[in-house]
This record gives sequence, structure tokens and C-alpha cells, in this order.
Amino acid sequence: MTIQEQAQQLELLADQVPTGIALATKSDLEDLQAQVLGLLGETTTATAIQGAIQLASQQIDEVAAALENVRLQIRDAAQHHLQG
Repeated sequence: MTIQEQAQQLELLADQVPTGIALATKSDLEDLQAQVLGLLGETTTATAIQGAIQLASQQIDEVAAALENVRLQIRDAAQHHLQG
């Protein structure tokens, strides 16, 4: 496999990093948060659940950033191959 072909393969791999999954999960959690609030109102239980959802959401942000970092490192490797 040539260096050019390796670079192309790396670009394809970068596109396969599942960055969208984390964002979709965060959106699902936001929907759940709204549903919990709608069912329970402003109660202690709802507040506790919302706190758990917020923590999960923050962790998802970290995962999304880590996945984006993976994608960028693969793209950087592809560019490095192309530059020789």
C-alpha cells in the first residue's frame, strides 16, 4: 500500500469515529429530563434525577471531546503521510 493509499484509508477511518453517538445520547437525556420534570414537577425526586442527568450530560461532553480528539489525531496522521 502506498503512502497516499494509507492516507486515504486513515481519512476513511477518521470519518468512522462515532462522534455523533455521544451528541445523540445527550439529546435523548435532555428529552428525558423534560419528561421527568413534566411528570414529577419541581420535587426533590425530580431534582435528584435532574442532577444525575446533568452529571451524565457532562460526562457525555467529555466523551464527545475525546472522540473528536481521536478523529483529529487520525486526520493529522493522514496529513502527515501526505506531507512525506
